[in-house]
Amino acid sequence: MGTWTIWIAFNAAVAALLLLDLGLFHRRAHEIALREAAIESAAWIALSLGFGAWIFFSHGRDPGLEFFTGYVVEKSLSLDNIFVFSLIFQYFRVDPRYQHRLLFWGVLGAPVLRGTMIGAGAVLIARFTWILYLLGAFLLYSGFKLFGADHVVHPETNPAVRWARKFLPMSQAEATQDLFVREGGRWLFTQFFLVVIVLETTDMVLAVDSVAAVFGVTRDPFLVYSSNVCAILGLRALYFLLAGILQHFQYLDEGLAITIMFIGGKMLANPWVHISTGLSLAIVAGIIVLAILISVFRAKPRAPTVQLSQKKGRLRSIPPPTAKDFHRLADQDPEQRAQVARDLHSHGRTRTLNWLDEWSKDHDFRALILQDQYLRPDGEKGFWPKITVGVAVLPETFEKIRTANGSPPLADAPADQDVVEFELEFAKSGMRHVHLDILTTKAPGGNGAIARFLEKFGEGIQQIEIDVTDVDRATEILRTRFKVEPIYPVTRAGANGTHVNFFLVTAWNNQKVLVELVEQPKRAS
Repeated sequence: MGTWTIWIAFNAAVAALLLLDLGLFHRRAHEIALREAAIESAAWIALSLGFGAWIFFSHGRDPGLEFFTGYVVEKSLSLDNIFVFSLIFQYFRVDPRYQHRLLFWGVLGAPVLRGTMIGAGAVLIARFTWILYLLGAFLLYSGFKLFGADHVVHPETNPAVRWARKFLPMSQAEATQDLFVREGGRWLFTQFFLVVIVLETTDMVLAVDSVAAVFGVTRDPFLVYSSNVCAILGLRALYFLLAGILQHFQYLDEGLAITIMFIGGKMLANPWVHISTGLSLAIVAGIIVLAILISVFRAKPRAPTVQLSQKKGRLRSIPPPTAKDFHRLADQDPEQRAQVARDLHSHGRTRTLNWLDEWSKDHDFRALILQDQYLRPDGEKGFWPKITVGVAVLPETFEKIRTANGSPPLADAPADQDVVEFELEFAKSGMRHVHLDILTTKAPGGNGAIARFLEKFGEGIQQIEIDVTDVDRATEILRTRFKVEPIYPVTRAGANGTHVNFFLVTAWNNQKVLVELVEQPKRAS
């Protein structure tokens, strides 16, 4: 059905919609709110369904169902793109205000790249029909690999990024939304240009499965192309709608894997077993919906009123902290302050129950962790990894806590970082030391890390800090042996002249935990 008129009209409409999106609705860079993302996502889906309905009624039932099936397949597989894009933004520390514009430039190249792939595939299939069997086998293999796959990104090993960093003039200025800046009379590429390269190349790699899968639904190049483009046009809005919750759909990868394998098996069995397009659409949609429902019902329950803490091999319940608990750190009674500090520290340690135990099984990583020494009630020396729980509070609460605890000195934090902090330590005979890092923002309501945390979550436990002797070595072990990527490509300056790096990990209750590795060359006492 792909006449030249339809091809030109479709691409002209896509170009007009993209220009309207960027030039009118997103002319000013801003963080996309959930409501805005939901409205935009619904609008893009409505446009795609309307286009599919036009195909259905103007060109017949079969082309219409083929478009809808291809669209559902591509939309489902694009959920993986969303999770990977989220990791890329975390890696490059992209400000939420600029993420939509970067996704725009990333998506802009997708129709060209995918159109080229689809055109080449259509020509080869028309000339060599046996290629369909190779695609079917490839989809079976891809689906099998997707079971239990880890979502890890390594932008630093991306050949295009390495080439750009080596041969292109790069600006070292603070990242903005621009891809190019003029410095000293010449144009330079920014770090965001590298982000676009990673987005484009990542999408191209992920598109191999999806394009092959849609060829398993229809041989019509226009239907393959249009269903792909319609799915990725709404990918930006869908990203802001779903990026924060996709990690909770723990069986989605398995659902996508079964979908890909079903289409691959359908392509291989086609000469002997014919599965109608309508039935294929129902099966694909059913698999994805079932995977999401299973994820929801099988998710680990989160008790709203208790957390778990490990003590002497047993589990005991600890009420989750409230704003009053953090304010009690300013209590006039030292014993009250010490008790609430122990409770907050215990609550923070529960967030390490799964991942820190796993990391500590590695002998090399365990050797890097600094240990607190204390005397047990039996008089024997005890050792425990030094863990500091970072508590973010409002500036007024920060001052009250500091005053009540004898005005401990403020840490010498880098001037460009949004943090004012001091450390509290509570020691009691026969018990492990309790370390709290009290943090607040320099600019309330601003765009700094602590300011954004307070605005989004209120006062609470913001991070878990682990002291190590060598951050670079510890980072390398986590990256290569545990596939845990650091938030920063290289270590950065921390408070009091230390070196630090950050990681985002998942706790036992599926909650995300910000972990800071802090380099402390001298062993803690």
